[in-house]
Amino acid sequence: MWIHIPIFFLVSLYTLLWFITASLRIRAVYQRKITLSDIRFVSKEGFPERIRLLTNSYDNQFQLPLLFICLLLMLHIQGIQGQLWYVFSTVFVTARYWHCYEHLLGQNLKMRTLAFALGSITLFIAWFTLLWQSL
Repeated sequence: MWIHIPIFFLVSLYTLLWFITASLRIRAVYQRKITLSDIRFVSKEGFPERIRLLTNSYDNQFQLPLLFICLLLMLHIQGIQGQLWYVFSTVFVTARYWHCYEHLLGQNLKMRTLAFALGSITLFIAWFTLLWQSL
């Protein structure tokens, strides 16, 4: 089933971010850069900048991507397939990876905003297309 492919890539991104974030947090606790209370109460102000960026990037993956996964589930339930949906999925997932890269490594706010806008607009167009076809 085709919808497994974009979900696989998104879950891979989540998993990678989780492992990196968890390992940096554990290391920071052992180096006494942050306390367990900082983690327990998600006190991001106490985190070093790198950990704060990773934490925010990980948190971002549960916003628009959740709407995307809901879209894929709706397509699956309704049995809708087609090249248009593959294109929407590819553009959205690629934009999420690009956004994550810019957020963590690129540090270019204009490019990060462009990546976010591309993913958002693609998702909104996909949702409106599905809703229009369902009328």
